[in-house]
Amino acid sequence: MDEIIVGVDESDTARVAAREAAQLAQQMGRPLHLVMALKRAKGQSVQAGAESMVLDPLSMAEDFLRSLKGSLHGGIEATHAVVVAEPADALCQEAERLGASIIVVGNKRVQSAARVLGSIPLDVAKQAPCNVYIVHTTG
Repeated sequence: MDEIIVGVDESDTARVAAREAAQLAQQMGRPLHLVMALKRAKGQSVQAGAESMVLDPLSMAEDFLRSLKGSLHGGIEATHAVVVAEPADALCQEAERLGASIIVVGNKRVQSAARVLGSIPLDVAKQAPCNVYIVHTTG
C-alpha cells in the first residue's frame, strides 16, 4: 500500500521522528503507520498497599499510540501496531507485511562509531525491505 512506517516509543526523540514521518506522509500523499515494539507482552502484577493491579504493556502501548496519532497534525491517514519483537525486527516485519515504501527511524542511539553497530537505525537499514529515512532527533 506504499505506507510510511515510523518506529516510536515513549521518548521525546520518537515524537520528533513521528512528526517528521507525518509531514513526509502528508507531502507524499501516503498513509502513515506507527509501530511500537515491545520485548514482552505479559502483564505484571503490582502491589500498592492493600490493592493490586496488573500493568498490561499491550494496553499501555495501544493507549500511547492512539494518543500520539491524535497529536499529529495535518489530517493524515494513520494506523498503528504493537509488535512483540526487537525494534528493528518489528519495523521490518511491519514494512514487509504492509508493502511499505519507507521506514522512518530516529537517530537517538546513533552517537559514535562504537555505538552505531548496535543501533536500531543501522539494524533496520541492514534488513529493511524498503528505503530507510533516519531523522535527526537529537541536539
